[in-house]
Amino acid sequence: MPFDSTTNFWTAPGAVDPKRNFRFKVSLFGQQIWWARDVDQPQATVSEATHDFMTHRFYYPSKVTWNEINMTLVDPVTPGTLDQLLLTLQNTGYILPANPNDIDAFSSIDKPSAVDALADGGAVTIEVLNATGDPLHQWTLNNAFIKSITPSQLSYTNEELMTVGLGIRYDWASYTSLNNEFDDATVNSPGLFKV
Repeated sequence: MPFDSTTNFWTAPGAVDPKRNFRFKVSLFGQQIWWARDVDQPQATVSEATHDFMTHRFYYPSKVTWNEINMTLVDPVTPGTLDQLLLTLQNTGYILPANPNDIDAFSSIDKPSAVDALADGGAVTIEVLNATGDPLHQWTLNNAFIKSITPSQLSYTNEELMTVGLGIRYDWASYTSLNNEFDDATVNSPGLFKV
């Protein structure tokens, strides 16, 4: 892609604004989550295999692993974030072991229920926005489910808003560029990138 000085925010600051960390929106449970305070963007790690020969070591790329996503959600009274996350955990198939004689006590979490409970008919997405609120790019977390729920610590000396940390595990992330920076010939579909 050639460098174009007319659309570069360093040389033409009035024409283009750089992407900003505070312009994003998250969708969970089939809806936009306005109480998301921060979220990781997906990160991929490539494992490696090594081969030693004499005094040399050679590296070969191996499997791609998508790292867990962490986000912080403010816990408003309505809707209660902790309430909703614990209900979602219950909808994955988790049952408290309160009565071992109950036939349902032997049920367990399964992946289809865990994925459906978090997405609730929609997709788990992270969108980066421009200054006018239009999406620039979108990540879709495929087969995402709850990995951890971490309510904030209570303290008499802390006046901040109460939050809940949410860890999400997923199989892979799909990236969609929405700002038409690349043409169709540049992107090899189907793949990680879509325009």
